[in-house]
Amino acid sequence: MLKNILIWIVAVSLSTLSGMVALGAIAKKKAPEVAQFLVPKNGFAHETIAVSLTKGMIAKNQGQFPDEPNSVSYDLALQAFKSEPATPEAIAVVALAKDPSVRRSLMKKAFDLSRRQKLATGWLVLDSGARNDVTSVLEYYDTILRISSSSADVIMPALANALINDNFIEPGAAMLSHNPPWADSFWRYVIATPKALSNAADLRLRLHELDGPKDPNQDKALIAALANNNLFHNALKLYILLSESTKTPDLIQNHEFRSDSHYPPMDWKLFSNGEYGASIDRGSLNLSAIRNSGGIFARQLVMLPKKTLTLQVKFSQVVLPDNDLYLGLSCAEDIKNKPRNVRIALAGDSVTRTIDNRESLCDFYWLDIAGRSADDGEGFDFAIASVSLRSQ
Repeated sequence: MLKNILIWIVAVSLSTLSGMVALGAIAKKKAPEVAQFLVPKNGFAHETIAVSLTKGMIAKNQGQFPDEPNSVSYDLALQAFKSEPATPEAIAVVALAKDPSVRRSLMKKAFDLSRRQKLATGWLVLDSGARNDVTSVLEYYDTILRISSSSADVIMPALANALINDNFIEPGAAMLSHNPPWADSFWRYVIATPKALSNAADLRLRLHELDGPKDPNQDKALIAALANNNLFHNALKLYILLSESTKTPDLIQNHEFRSDSHYPPMDWKLFSNGEYGASIDRGSLNLSAIRNSGGIFARQLVMLPKKTLTLQVKFSQVVLPDNDLYLGLSCAEDIKNKPRNVRIALAGDSVTRTIDNRESLCDFYWLDIAGRSADDGEGFDFAIASVSLRSQ
């Protein structure tokens, strides 16, 4: 390497001063080891080497910044700054050798000079995190994500896990209320991070208060994730807010099937495949099955009071008893001493039953419309006009 450098020095020494400056500008990134020997001095070349040495130390320390740079990188960074004051990464290397208060000030100056360099930004993120300054962490992450789309794979999991901390909610809502370009990606990662879901619901509620951006698909996915992770109270609270549903005596949402479902399973979740399925149309729940097929057609998560309840199912036409069609109620919570499952056969033109829920330890239940067509028949097509469940 030294021999090659000497050859370069001899070769370029024959050039004019302007040629030397041009070569320095070209070499500062591609061959900084060479550029640092050119006259006049190229501060950017010194900066590149100093930063490379420092990043090597960070990699060796498994991502931890050194308490101070080594003498070589510090000297190079100082020379870079003296010849080219606008060398932000050189300033960041010099900052590592300073006292903590001065170090933070210099890192911020380096960040202000160029938000595209990663050394100062990375240090500022770690420093803000150590001080539990969530607002600053989010601002630095926002900057990184806006200038580097490839950083999302690293930053998004970190942001999603940060939501586990309650302190994230308020500054997170303030940031997301402006609908940054990475918001969709953030919610996808959050929904796939179970430990963050409870605070995710609170964050979504806070965004609603701030009149932040609304995305029904995100809300639908969040509510489903909350329910799938047994965070039923969170799911219900968010559903009530987002659906803007008016309170009725009935415990079942959309019990007369007057609208499509928007946030299953807090309203109807419909199942369908090539053999059987359910759909909501014109004020009824339509059930269809070919011969010897079936399963759960529709499901809803319901919160039941500790009272005696009246269940009533009305059909648009008579349902024959030789089809195994039923309504099921089963505790959705992971608790001991679950109440026994309820299974009520559905036949005729309506069904009415009394359910005693006074002694139950369970709050949330799965209400299922399920069944199977006979194996010697032609299948079935039925329409349910309403499914009502009320306190007596």
